Amino acid sequence: MPPFYRIAEISCYSMLNFLPYLAAALYPFRHRLRCSKPVMLLFVLIITLVQIVLSLCSSFLPDANKVLINMASTLIYFLFYFWAVRAHFGKTLFTLLMLTNIACFVVVSSKCLEGFLFPALARQPFRWSYSLVMSAVQAVILIPLFIYIRRIYTNAIEKETNPAAWRYLWLIPATFYILWFYHLFGNEKSGTEMALQPENTIFLLFIDLGAFLIYYMVVCLINEHDRNHTLESQNHLLYLQTVQYEHLKNRIAETRRARHDLRHHTAVMAGFLDAGELDKLAAYLDSYRKSLPDDSSILYCKNSVVNLLLLYFDQQAREEEIAFDVHMDIPASLNIAENDLSVLLGNLLENALEACAQQTHGVRQITVCGKANDSALILAVDNSYENEIRRNADGAHLSTKHKGVGLGLESVRQIARRYDGVFQTEQKDGVFYASVLLNMREEK
Repeated sequence: MPPFYRIAEISCYSMLNFLPYLAAALYPFRHRLRCSKPVMLLFVLIITLVQIVLSLCSSFLPDANKVLINMASTLIYFLFYFWAVRAHFGKTLFTLLMLTNIACFVVVSSKCLEGFLFPALARQPFRWSYSLVMSAVQAVILIPLFIYIRRIYTNAIEKETNPAAWRYLWLIPATFYILWFYHLFGNEKSGTEMALQPENTIFLLFIDLGAFLIYYMVVCLINEHDRNHTLESQNHLLYLQTVQYEHLKNRIAETRRARHDLRHHTAVMAGFLDAGELDKLAAYLDSYRKSLPDDSSILYCKNSVVNLLLLYFDQQAREEEIAFDVHMDIPASLNIAENDLSVLLGNLLENALEACAQQTHGVRQITVCGKANDSALILAVDNSYENEIRRNADGAHLSTKHKGVGLGLESVRQIARRYDGVFQTEQKDGVFYASVLLNMREEK
């Protein structure tokens, strides 16, 4: 039985080398955890105990078993993390590899400093001196890292504007991980011997600084892409408002002209009445009524953004001679960003309008339905469609305008994910059905 102080030293090191990095890895996905936070804390406690047991086994069992135990420890950590987080695989892998590289540098630099401060203990594994130095190194490195993750990195992770890019971005930290592994273990010296040499620590420091600079640039590009996407959405909404404003100005001008010409019409009608020509008066009244501008105010629903979009696409559908049927029950206020709502419904309606405009046979029709309550928003846009839907291997719709995935429906899918919702499409009997459910129970 090993002495208690050794068990305490190894346990302390194991927790220092596991818990801070797991917390940093889970934080950006705190809204995407597979179970509730209390249950997740229980799982973290269990995994931490498993890691401590494996570290104890690695310390006290023969050297031949250490490689297998370390591999098992890493595998358990990776499997738990990928199970715990419900997010794009590329995002989770990028985050995990990035933090693993940082953890490696903390381990190496801590061992190097321990060699200077406690040379008699530095060659012994997992001594109290190592945990003490590692705590100081982590305070210097991990506190700024947590601030960076909280203020900048999490923003990029939570964005859903370009998920395809994450399929390849994880290769960046993976490349640096391979460099780390090769430099430390691609020679005859042990990892401890390599870490105790200051030149190796300095070399790895520059590798990490370069890697982190690239990580930061990637995150900035993603955030910039999202800002541009948001501006495009706002511009689209402003364009719709401008179109509606022009439409209202035209109606006001037509009403003014009608009122200006009213005295001429009354003079003609008075002449028919004085002459007793009632049939001509009735015909003239009917003709005059038909010439008056339509002053009916269409209100599809109380929500101004949704109503504006419906008015705009109703006008577009009329110009294309497409039947446009609306059934909407959407309140004035929704717990959904106006940009998201505009992009979502605008893309669905735009795709439906384009599909009907390209239709050469049969009835061209668009049906829009929507309903919302305190917890959810449901939208459905159905349109006649005579082509066949094409999908890629991931099930995403392929564009009919260009090679690759259709950007409109992919944007709708991303917004649905952002609100923990569902986006479904189906084609049946010459009709394309698209439906979206958004969860509004949490502030987005």
